[in-house]
Amino acid sequence: MNLEIYILDLIWVFAFSIYWTYFALKHNLDLFWIFVSAFLTAVWWWTLREIILWNIPFYFFDNNYIFVILLWIIFTIFIYSYFHRIKKFAIFIDSVWLVTFSFIWAVKATEYNLWLFWILFFSTLTAVWWGILRDIILNKTPLVFKYDLYATLAILLWFVYWLFIDKMWELFYINILIFAFLLLRFFVIYKKIHLWKPKFN
Repeated sequence: MNLEIYILDLIWVFAFSIYWTYFALKHNLDLFWIFVSAFLTAVWWWTLREIILWNIPFYFFDNNYIFVILLWIIFTIFIYSYFHRIKKFAIFIDSVWLVTFSFIWAVKATEYNLWLFWILFFSTLTAVWWGILRDIILNKTPLVFKYDLYATLAILLWFVYWLFIDKMWELFYINILIFAFLLLRFFVIYKKIHLWKPKFN
C-alpha cells in the first residue's frame, strides 16, 4: 500500500506541476515564479501538515519530488498551446487525488491519535487548500468558495471513514471507499452539482 500511495503522490505532483505552470504562463510570470508556483502547490500542504505534527517534510529526503516538478514545468512550457486538450485528464487526476489523499490525511491524523475534529481538518484542508492558494495568488475569489462539492466530498469521506474506522486498516475496505467516492466525484462533475447558495435581493 505504501508503494501505491507513493506512486499516486508523484502522479499528483505531476498533475499540479502541469496545472500551475499553465496558470503561471497564462499570467506571464517569469521562469523563477513559474517554478515557485508549481513547487508551492505541489508540496505546501504536506509542509503544513508535517510542521503541525512536528515532523521534517518528507520531500527534504526524496529528490524525486523536485525532479518531477522540474520535468513537468519544462514539458508544460513546450505543450502550453495544446493545454486545452489535456484538461479532462487533469480533472481526472484531480479527482483521484481529492479522494485518495483526503483518506490518507485522515489516516495520518488517526495515527497520531488526534481528536475527530482534526481528522476532519486535515482531510478537508488537504482537499481545498491548493485551489484557495492558487486563486489568492491570481487575485481571485477561490472557486471552492462558490462552486462544486470539493470540500463537501472531503467532509463526507471523513464521516464515512469515521463510521467504519475499525475496517479502514484492511486494503479491501480502503479500495471500496476510495472507488466509491471517486465515482461520486465523477458524478458530481458530470451533473454539475453544487451546494445550495442563499440569494438575496
